[in-house]
Amino acid sequence: MRLVKLACGWCAALLLALAWMPVPVHAQGEVPAKAEPPTVPDLVTAAYRWGDFAELERLYAIYGKPGVRSELTGTPRVEHFWMGIGKIDDASLQVTEDYYVQLDALTSRWARDHPRSVLAQLLYAEALRTHAWVYRGFGTADTVSPAAWAGFGKYLDLTLAQLQRTEALAANDSSWNQIMLTTGRDLGWNKRDLMAVFEAGVAKNPDHDNLYFFMEEALLPKWGGDLESVDRFIAWTVKKTRDQRGLEMYARLYAGLSYGELHQRLFSNGEASWATMKTGFEDQLKRYPHPDHRNMYAYFACMANDRATLRSQLELIGDNFEPIFWGDNPQRSFEMCKTMAYQS
Repeated sequence: MRLVKLACGWCAALLLALAWMPVPVHAQGEVPAKAEPPTVPDLVTAAYRWGDFAELERLYAIYGKPGVRSELTGTPRVEHFWMGIGKIDDASLQVTEDYYVQLDALTSRWARDHPRSVLAQLLYAEALRTHAWVYRGFGTADTVSPAAWAGFGKYLDLTLAQLQRTEALAANDSSWNQIMLTTGRDLGWNKRDLMAVFEAGVAKNPDHDNLYFFMEEALLPKWGGDLESVDRFIAWTVKKTRDQRGLEMYARLYAGLSYGELHQRLFSNGEASWATMKTGFEDQLKRYPHPDHRNMYAYFACMANDRATLRSQLELIGDNFEPIFWGDNPQRSFEMCKTMAYQS
């Protein structure tokens, strides 16, 4: 990537020093593996790390548009873009608060220098929201000190103000709705107000899948919601998406309910139908037969004690085991499911 002259070079330099990932070192005589081409998140992360706003803007113009999906997985490219941002703008990084102070300064400078850039405004809002979570941490509410709650509230209020200032500018950008939805959830907004933000976002970009998952998350009991609201939301979503995607969103949203709240109790404590989820996974695989989707399908087939489906998916997965889809103890779950699939 080209080096650029930065308006806030000291900020970018500090980010570079704090966030730079170690480069693998090969033993003498060892032939390094052939480098894989960079992914969209890789490109975005590199541009952010170098403080290259022009490159970020260029990438967002390509990948932030509605209807652009990965040909392999079907993942909306706008989500890949924000995945790349999240590798730098992440509240769980093992760095001091100075890192987030400088990230705020860098993105604030971009927002001032590019007042008509939606991306510049959103990056600043997202940096502020991340800073809020640095104060709060990721423990349960009873582990958060009064001072941490105060910092959390302060930075959420700053995030909200930044988003409100840029609402008109982002009238056609669903990423604004994604950040506003998570900010409203963090602030404890009611379901009606959150749903209004969500519906406006999917009206802008019906292919922005994360809007559905963040709305579902906001309805979970751990965020003050209830399972009945989640069931109603999933039914609403299926009605809206079925003509284009079959029952794919039914399967994925109930999978999200398992990962986010019910875990192994999905079929005992919830309203999920394995037969309907199975059809949904098949609908997704018809369009995108990727190992990631097969891993998720196999995990829930195991949970539903569907040995035939589990066995067929394990055979198709082969060596492409992806731990992220196998629950809280993925290696153990995978081994137990394999044993179940092939026992006589």
